[in-house]
Order: sequence, then structure tokens, then C-alpha cells
Amino acid sequence: MASKDFYKTLGIEKNATSEDIKKAYRKLALQYHPDKNKGDKIAEEKFKAVNEANSVLIDPEKRKLYDQHGENWEQVQQGGPAGSRQGGQAGRQRTTRQQPPFSFDASDFENDERFEDLFSQFFGGSTGGRGRGTRARNGSNLEAEVQISLEDAFNGISQMLSIGTEEQYRLTLKKGVREGQQFRLRGKGQAGQNGGKNGDLLLNIRILAHPRYTRTDNDLRCKQSVDLVTAVLGGKARVQTMHGEKMMTLQQGTQNGVVLRMRGLGMPVYDAVDKFGDLYVEILVEIPRQISEAEMELYEQIKKLKD
Repeated sequence: MASKDFYKTLGIEKNATSEDIKKAYRKLALQYHPDKNKGDKIAEEKFKAVNEANSVLIDPEKRKLYDQHGENWEQVQQGGPAGSRQGGQAGRQRTTRQQPPFSFDASDFENDERFEDLFSQFFGGSTGGRGRGTRARNGSNLEAEVQISLEDAFNGISQMLSIGTEEQYRLTLKKGVREGQQFRLRGKGQAGQNGGKNGDLLLNIRILAHPRYTRTDNDLRCKQSVDLVTAVLGGKARVQTMHGEKMMTLQQGTQNGVVLRMRGLGMPVYDAVDKFGDLYVEILVEIPRQISEAEMELYEQIKKLKD
């Protein structure tokens, strides 16, 4: 029978640290666990071998004896002759002693959530040993998206949110709330276990696209049609803003595509009193598609004057 090489079983070097041993053991114990490999005899044997190797190498005294005497370390520990595999009391004890089936030390998986999830899947959630089943675990945070209109962001809003099938909570948003801003409802996330705290519910604000305005920080932008005569001669133009209808003054000879700023007519500044961004208006000069005979004569006169 080939001699056992515990280092090779765990896939580690002889100078491996205790942490290296633990990591290798966790990985292999999860991989070959019998409840994850039902009916697989090869996995069952590997699982036993992994546990045997770990039980020796993780103990400094046992590891020292193993490094000196190989798999006969137990005989030396019990006072038998090293290298005695048959005959003698120590040899007989070695052959009659059996490893308990599928045994392993759950403490080696302390704070390893992958193992907890696996154990929960197969055994209903209690890891046993050293009080693992009763260790408090905080619930995870949950995230949700709240969609509001630009008008809601401008005016502020207070609305009820339905969480799950029964719970409802009121969400109040101040004026000027921004895209991507996050709000926290404490204790409304995933439930804690064994006395652990509930997680939080994180609400991410999404502002729906508006047919007229686009927003950059606290500023707004829009397009405004202006008739040709007003653009040429200058004058007043009515502009619909989030603050209501306002009058905008155009200089003589205002060009198509020019952008004019209307100060203080943008979005409210979040958490600031009476502060607003600006409104940037892009001028679109309308060219008339149909004109009367009188207008045609006037345009002809303008043409002659320019010629």
C-alpha cells in the first residue's frame, strides 16, 4: 500500500502555514462533502482523506511527529516503535482504529459564508459545534429604484412606497433631489438571524426623461421657437419654464441656434433655501412655410433693398 502524503492530499507544500492549511482544507472539504456528492464513493474517500490530513497537519505537535516519522507518527505518539506497521500492540491498534465517517471540525470554517450556505442547504441551517448555529448574523441590505418625474424633483414629493406584499412606508423627497441620489430606510432590508440586526433598504432615485427639459446638475436646458420677425427685429418672446411662463428679451438679429441664459429659472438646489440653477434656452428661428400676398410683397421689397 502506498504511503500517505498528507501535504499532497491537501495540495500544499511542506512549508505551508496554518492559514494555508485551513484554506486548502476549506476548499477541498466543500468540494468533496458527501452531501454534495451523494452516491459518489470516490468523493467520499477523498473527503475522509482530506479530514485525516487536516486533523494532523493543523495540530503543531502532530505535524511535528508526522514530519519526523511519516504516517507512523501515531505509533511514536503512543510509545510504539516507529516504522512498525504490522505486529506489536501499536501496530494492531493502528489497524483496528477507524476514522469516524464524514467527520470534520466546523470551527475551521469560522466566518466562511460559503460553508454556512452549503450547510444550510443540506442540514437546514444549523452548523452545530461551538455554537455556530446560534451565532447572530445581520441581514443584508436590499436595493430598490424609485422613479419620479422632473416635476416631482422640482417641487419635492411625499409618497407611499409598497414594500413586499403588505408593508408601506412614506418617502419624502426635498426639492431638487438628483438622479442617482440614494436614501436609506433603516431596518427594512433582509431580516437578521439569531438576533442579528435587519439590513437596510437602499432607495435609488431615477428621474424620468422630460419631453421639454434636460437637466445638468441644477441647470435646465430647453429649446424655444421664435418667429422670424422677432428674431430679426428683436423683441419679447414668451418662454414656458418650470417656474411658469416668463418673458425673454431677444436682441436684434438673434441667430438660429444661439443659447440664451435665464438666471435663477433652473432646478432648486437640494437642501438649500431659495437657491436655483439657471435655464439655458436654445433659440429655434421659425421660417414661415406659408405667407400672405401682403407678406410676399414686403419680403420682395426687403430683397430689393438688399440687392
